[in-house]
Amino acid sequence: SELSALPLGAKVALVAQTTRKPDAYQAIAAELVVRVQELRVFNTICNATFENQEATEELAKKSDIMIIIGGKNSSNTKQLFSICQNNLESCYHIENSSELEASWFAGKENCGITAGASTPGWIIEDVTKKIKELTLTR
Repeated sequence: SELSALPLGAKVALVAQTTRKPDAYQAIAAELVVRVQELRVFNTICNATFENQEATEELAKKSDIMIIIGGKNSSNTKQLFSICQNNLESCYHIENSSELEASWFAGKENCGITAGASTPGWIIEDVTKKIKELTLTR
């Protein structure tokens, strides 16, 4: 791993990005604890974010297509997109309904929708409405 190549001092602090999975964070902490004299661990992982990631993974497994709504620079939304890609080929990360394409839904029966934590509800509603319009006209 990248961690094994890093030079470390005697005292190290570990702070997690809030979108990181807890098991990955714990593995990093376990590797550090045997390499340094003093390790301070600050767990900043957001449980709601992790629960959304788990729900997204389950939804992706049941869907033919996943639409992930959120900012292109959002770490949380990128993580959701990555989770979907690991479970499904037809995944699309969009910021708003104008990016949707009717061709994405051809031959698809079950569409899953998820969104990053900071995505406004009105954008999610707009995307959902547009998907219904696109799929009802086929």
